[in-house]
Amino acid sequence: MQGAPLEELIGRLRRAGLDVTAEDVADAVWLARRLGAPPRADVGRPDPTTDPATAPDSGSEPVAEPDGGAQSPPPPGPSDPVGGDAAARHDPDLTTPGTRASTPVPLRAAGAVTGRGDGSGGTHATFPVRAPAASALPGLLGLEKALRTLGRYRATGTGFTDGGIDEEATAERAAVTGFVLPVRRPGRSRRCDIRLLMDTGPAMAVWGQLVEELRQACQQSGAFAAVRVHHLYADAAGNPAIGPAAGPGRPPPLRSPDELHDPSGSSVTLLISDCVGTLWQSGGAQRLLREWPRSSPLAIVQPLPPRLWGRTALPAEPGLLLRPADFGGRLVFHPDDEPWDEPDATDAPATAVPVLQPTPEAFETWARLLAGTGPTGERAWAARTAHRPAPAAPAGPVARGDDELVRAFRATASPGALRLAVYLAAAPLTLPVMQLVQRAMLPDTGPMELAEVLLGGLLRRLPGTGEQPCFTYPGRVQDLLLSTLDQDTAGLVLKHCSDYVERRFGKGTRNFAALAAVRLAGRDAGAADAGPLTDDDFGPNAGDSAEAELFARVPARVLRFYLPDLVTPEPLTEAERLLGQWRTLADPDVLHRAREHAEAAVRAATGAAADATTAPGEGDGARARLVLGRVLRAEADTVAGRAPERRADLLAAATEELAAAHRAAPDHSPAQAQAALELAAGLHALWRVTGDPAHLTAALAVLAPDAPPWPAAGRRGTAPTEGASGEERRRAETWRAVHRARLLRRGRLLLDLRRHGEAAADLRPGCALLDESDAPARVRSRALLDLARALRGASADETDEEATRDALLRAERAAGDDPDLRLPCLAARAAFHDTAGEAQEADEAYETAVLLAPPESLVRCGLLTSWGESLLRRASRGDGANLVDRAESVLREALKDLPARSAQRGRLQALVGSALAQRFRHLGFLPDLFESRHLLGQAVRAAADVGVRAEAWLQLGRVRLEGWYRAGAPVLFEALHAYENAERDAREAHPGEPGSVTMARARHGRGAVLVLLGRPSAAGAAYRAAREQWQRLTGALREVDWDEVQLTRRAEREARRGLESGWGVAASRAMGEEEWRRLAPPWHAWDERAESAEFQRS
Repeated sequence: MQGAPLEELIGRLRRAGLDVTAEDVADAVWLARRLGAPPRADVGRPDPTTDPATAPDSGSEPVAEPDGGAQSPPPPGPSDPVGGDAAARHDPDLTTPGTRASTPVPLRAAGAVTGRGDGSGGTHATFPVRAPAASALPGLLGLEKALRTLGRYRATGTGFTDGGIDEEATAERAAVTGFVLPVRRPGRSRRCDIRLLMDTGPAMAVWGQLVEELRQACQQSGAFAAVRVHHLYADAAGNPAIGPAAGPGRPPPLRSPDELHDPSGSSVTLLISDCVGTLWQSGGAQRLLREWPRSSPLAIVQPLPPRLWGRTALPAEPGLLLRPADFGGRLVFHPDDEPWDEPDATDAPATAVPVLQPTPEAFETWARLLAGTGPTGERAWAARTAHRPAPAAPAGPVARGDDELVRAFRATASPGALRLAVYLAAAPLTLPVMQLVQRAMLPDTGPMELAEVLLGGLLRRLPGTGEQPCFTYPGRVQDLLLSTLDQDTAGLVLKHCSDYVERRFGKGTRNFAALAAVRLAGRDAGAADAGPLTDDDFGPNAGDSAEAELFARVPARVLRFYLPDLVTPEPLTEAERLLGQWRTLADPDVLHRAREHAEAAVRAATGAAADATTAPGEGDGARARLVLGRVLRAEADTVAGRAPERRADLLAAATEELAAAHRAAPDHSPAQAQAALELAAGLHALWRVTGDPAHLTAALAVLAPDAPPWPAAGRRGTAPTEGASGEERRRAETWRAVHRARLLRRGRLLLDLRRHGEAAADLRPGCALLDESDAPARVRSRALLDLARALRGASADETDEEATRDALLRAERAAGDDPDLRLPCLAARAAFHDTAGEAQEADEAYETAVLLAPPESLVRCGLLTSWGESLLRRASRGDGANLVDRAESVLREALKDLPARSAQRGRLQALVGSALAQRFRHLGFLPDLFESRHLLGQAVRAAADVGVRAEAWLQLGRVRLEGWYRAGAPVLFEALHAYENAERDAREAHPGEPGSVTMARARHGRGAVLVLLGRPSAAGAAYRAAREQWQRLTGALREVDWDEVQLTRRAEREARRGLESGWGVAASRAMGEEEWRRLAPPWHAWDERAESAEFQRS
């Protein structure tokens, strides 16, 4: 974790308001090496990344890599070379006394592997950098030069900056007059501010990079005192509102746009919008522009090409923009053409707003207009903001057909946009992939052509894709576009998509785009079977998100277009074939067709059973219902069926079909056994959605040892096969397989019912049968992990602990070198070592698992969180000072990997804040205390879980108390409020008896604050309530810290004595350290009572 101090440095600089670039950091490193180290007395605390025993005597030359905006100096570390390209180079001319040695930092692009070997089996942490991408703004240097002209812009009545006191002039005046009056130097005129207001319309995601580059150009131009970015939203009533970027899991807080009004004209505003969103269609955005103060400069940056402006809700026209002689942003527009319609007397007066293309020439024209010193005129484009309500749409509009949509797009689109739409017909339509295909296939096009495709009426946005917008072609539009694309070019597009899949999802996933590219090239990519559907068929590769599902749907549809199936067999056989094809391609369209064929097969079997003249095949009805149940189970795991209500309905329908198949199958037959297994798996999945334990009980009843066909299956599955014929051996193997599957499924059901002893009794023979049958590594590894969980929960003696350890090692050996299988094994082993008190082994397992996890993924974030919590628990002890830096580093990296809209963001913020509080406790670095208070304050507002919120309030109360004593912050009442909120949320999280440890600690903390406030009576009542809570916990045999119990009892006695002696004076910050330690509540480790160990999960 060498890169963590770098990330901490950059984070603190940015929180301080400094948006540093790679060049800034490189300059700072160069200057720091020549200034020398600060005096030893100025060092606040030792560098946690330096090992005194291994620190080299000589430094290596600093390496600065461009990062598109943020890069830090490499951290100190051992001087052993990683490889030939990373060998440390000693430069005595650059080494000065007192400077530290440094080593090169391994870098990686987002989505790359997070570590590399050093030749000795170890790994090195890496520092993520942004990969270079195509610029959205042409001519950035020219744009900065054009914006620099605005440095001469002056508003009416603009003040001057304070030039400071002129000492010589002040002394001279005092000598002449005898009076000491300060003389100030003349100040410079104040520069204006610029505010970038970004529209959040449906297609504005394309222009996110443009806004970022425009912000960077404004900052680097040096023409503005401040650069701020706001976002334009529509509130619940459809009116314009401003706010920050959308937060995690909730809409952003919205404010009135009137806050941006600046009648003084000292702020310049740029509204970046394509003017096609609902806010523009309803007239709300035009009303915002009309109400803007005329003295405050405002312009619209329109990223669409000018030939499309007439199709937006704010069409612009060319003309002459005039600025009068006075200062400010008042502009007058004279269009080249007079308007066709006469102005309505009832209309509000229209305001002309300049409309700029994102080019240096347009910005330079606008800047010259504002920065001129006299009456100025420039040729430019402007838009009138008068808005008339759109005419009512006719009743029942006729939707345009697919052919008409394509013809309309071809008639208006540019050649580049038309070619791009054809190429995108063979690619998954997510924004990063669309940009990737555009750069690979049409490098001479830019964001304007992509916006034409997005706004051209061909695409439909998929629902439920707010974090990563995904699109699709409706109807036959995709086929019509593919008809103009040759097969080889389609294969090339899919090859680029497969490269993106490897970077985005890792090489361990099923690469559907690569599979389709191989088939289009004429090579066989293998086939899938249509065997029984088990839990192993569901997971990240079976449709983890709408984005992942697109990577299955689109390549499969391209294959069907170029390589259509020639023969369509009867419905049941076709349903089984399509189900097997879905397991390979994970295309929901294939699954939909499989359901149609399976339902047709069920109807045919039902009709044949009702027709006396037809003799149905034995078990045909059971087989058809079994296939339909499997298809419904698979459909419940797709993105479309993953909504809780929809998934519950699909699983309920699947269990009904599987129960019917179980009843219709012949007694004591393999078909009955397969139906029973599928029914138990469906009920298990239904329990995961609804949480109703009745489904687990029903599943156990289906798999009961005395229920048919299991008595016969057990006998036949364990019978010897020596001397048997081939057919008899095949039947015996079938019975052995269903018997084994029953044991494993029943063990998992018992685990979820927390009957660990019974689960271990079934999982032991099940794992033994897996070893005998040479089962696939995926099945054996997962079964052994379940066995380890059962053994761990059954008992805590040394025998079961050794058996658990052995099961974990066997699971890891079964996983082999497959990273997808090794990852859960390593996570389970790390959690086991952590609970067993084997800290070094736990850290090694966690670190290896993190390096195996896909970069910037939720899996990696979860592993980092579990590891950070383990480190934080150990760092919270009295001897944990050497671990607190690593705990904070790991948790901060987990927070960085967490998606912005994740509901877990509040919890991770609280964990990082708790780690900073523990570091202050050990090292006394005061900025850690302030940052901890800030992060914990954010956590209590963002946390979705009431238990997390209670623990965060508890930590925040202790941090506020420490801030009062150490820094004099007037926050005693805020600390009391935090402890009261912690008690309230803890009571809500654990409403029944006996409550929680957090409630007892919160009451104790409230008593400590009341003592400091000089209220011994209320403090005694709080301590008494805390003591009673401890008694309830110990009476329920809950595990508690007896030192805390004794501390509460002693504090209650002291409060009682103080009340008897009449003491009631508030405590002073001048108290000694020993007195403060006696009065203050103890530092608590993060103790959210959640079972987070991986080996305890089903």
